[in-house]
Amino acid sequence: MNINRWKNSIDAMSRTDRFTVEIHSPMANIRSRGLRCTAISTPGKTIVSSKGKYGGATPEASYVDNIQYDQEISCTFMLDSTYEDKQLMELWQSSMYDADYNLQYPDYYKGYVRITQLGVDGHPIYSVQLHNAFPSNVGGVSFTAESSGIQTFETTFTYDTWSSSFENTPTGLLGGFFNKQVKKLKSKVNKKLEDKLWG
Repeated sequence: MNINRWKNSIDAMSRTDRFTVEIHSPMANIRSRGLRCTAISTPGKTIVSSKGKYGGATPEASYVDNIQYDQEISCTFMLDSTYEDKQLMELWQSSMYDADYNLQYPDYYKGYVRITQLGVDGHPIYSVQLHNAFPSNVGGVSFTAESSGIQTFETTFTYDTWSSSFENTPTGLLGGFFNKQVKKLKSKVNKKLEDKLWG
């Protein structure tokens, strides 16, 4: 194998630290780009099957019974001196019920979380959207006199379903060139949209 080709294939590997997180609530002014999110994972999916025998001397075969996946993910945030991310999560939680613990309708507080894997060039590779998501648990903040490290807190998001999309569908040489140009254009458009949306 050509050593340069091998090096290029290694350079093209996805990295664990290249990701973005977008958090949206239907409530006004509750949205976050998750800039201080340091750890999160995308959900997996398990196809549950069982064996069955249908008719006569046919052998047993496996048939799909159900689809299972965890309906929670945990997200770790670093805290800055404004506590902005924790404020947003607690405000979102407080919108789910009033002072007398009267619960709100789910359509009022359920939003979505989008997790995007970025390539080494900064372009999206893979994206997962958690539908009908809300922060079911906002963790506390720990203090200690033994360390001066950056404080963090965890938020658990509960969601109903999730969907994924892939940006890099394999194509031929011409299709690959076209996709590269489209990604550059998307990147410029997305940057302008983000500047307008997030300030």
